Amino acid sequence: MSSLLRTMFSVQQPIIAMIHVWESDRPQQIEQAVEDLARLNLYVDGVLVENYDWGYADANLATTEVMEAMTAVAREVVQRTSIPVGINVLPNDYEKAFRIADDVGARFIQIDHVTGEYLVENLDGEYVPCRPVDEDDLLGHRDTYPRVAVLGGIHPKYYRPVDPTASIVDAARRACTLVDAVVVTGSRTGEQASISDLLDVKQAIAPHLVFVGSGLTPQNVEEQLTIADGAIVGSALKKGGVAPSVQIDPDLRDALMREVWKIRKRTLQP
Repeated sequence: MSSLLRTMFSVQQPIIAMIHVWESDRPQQIEQAVEDLARLNLYVDGVLVENYDWGYADANLATTEVMEAMTAVAREVVQRTSIPVGINVLPNDYEKAFRIADDVGARFIQIDHVTGEYLVENLDGEYVPCRPVDEDDLLGHRDTYPRVAVLGGIHPKYYRPVDPTASIVDAARRACTLVDAVVVTGSRTGEQASISDLLDVKQAIAPHLVFVGSGLTPQNVEEQLTIADGAIVGSALKKGGVAPSVQIDPDLRDALMREVWKIRKRTLQP
């Protein structure tokens, strides 16, 4: 694990839970985030605050409104917890994510894609080109915000490689020079990451960190976390999936974390 993430997460296979920020008035956004945090705070190892399904200025940038909302919500979350808080500003707006993290004291950001050229699914379900990440620019931001860790995606959900034959292993090898952990997802929210993709990526870049970015459930957690070093979880914690006003469900949270704790217990045994 990178030095930043070793400091951040002392447990094996850390679980980062999503706090989704929906388009709404500011008090309601904050209230829902705080309520979700209260259901997560003593159970998971980190939380990731993300604007979901709104506020896209174009295929790469979020609006100023998102910047303001995410800053206000994330500040409330950071002030109410001692676990690491992360920021993901969709769509792939890492510049705003870094600025928010620095402003509110969040400790990491997520970037949906860090290497490769992609078409992205817009809100109308159409795939449109998006600019690839400028690696020098990203590294420049890392130099500017050295205390902020970065989790970066490769072949991520809702994106299609411009070249369908593009290798996920090649993407991972390039990504691990840019980020603290490489994130592997399925093709959509809640869809399980491919075991073959996880294996190929982990074998190619070990000992660099690989995180599962979608589709973790109590049923597949052992198989997935036998390979991956941690996970970002959203759908598995909400009955009916990710949707406005759907909150973290304590029963689903407990079911998932029981399986995670079993894995950790076995790992710690001599």
